Amino acid sequence: MDINPSVIAAAIINFFIFFLIIKKFIYKPTMAMVDGRRDEVETALNHAKSEEAKIESLRIEQEERIKEYKDEGQKLVDAYKEKAERVSVDIIAEAKKECDVLRSRTKQEIAREKRKAEDEMKTQVVDLSLNLAEKALEKKIDEDEHRRLIDEFISKVGN
Repeated sequence: MDINPSVIAAAIINFFIFFLIIKKFIYKPTMAMVDGRRDEVETALNHAKSEEAKIESLRIEQEERIKEYKDEGQKLVDAYKEKAERVSVDIIAEAKKECDVLRSRTKQEIAREKRKAEDEMKTQVVDLSLNLAEKALEKKIDEDEHRRLIDEFISKVGN
């Protein structure tokens, strides 16, 4: 096995020619395709990151809205509670006023009925006194008759 320098030189020249052909027709288009794909992937990643940032900002915005809505809801609930308490206090105050008016009217009615009963009683006492006086004047009464009439008068006044 002899090493022939012309074969080696031809192999080296063929290798460089093959390398240049591969570089020109395979390597450059392949690298251009890889670079294009890399750019597409980077663009897609950048787009995904920007979409993720948008989504995160929307999520934060939604959380803020939810918090605002909760705060507004709590304010409404508090306002309605306060209003209900005021209405309750007003109703209680009105009921107390009505109760006081009713008590006053009842006391007046009781006093009127008492005066009416006293007037009726006076009228009955006067009537009985007049009847007793009539009977006493109509006839002469002795002490026993006089006691009997007084007892009769007392029993009628007692009823």
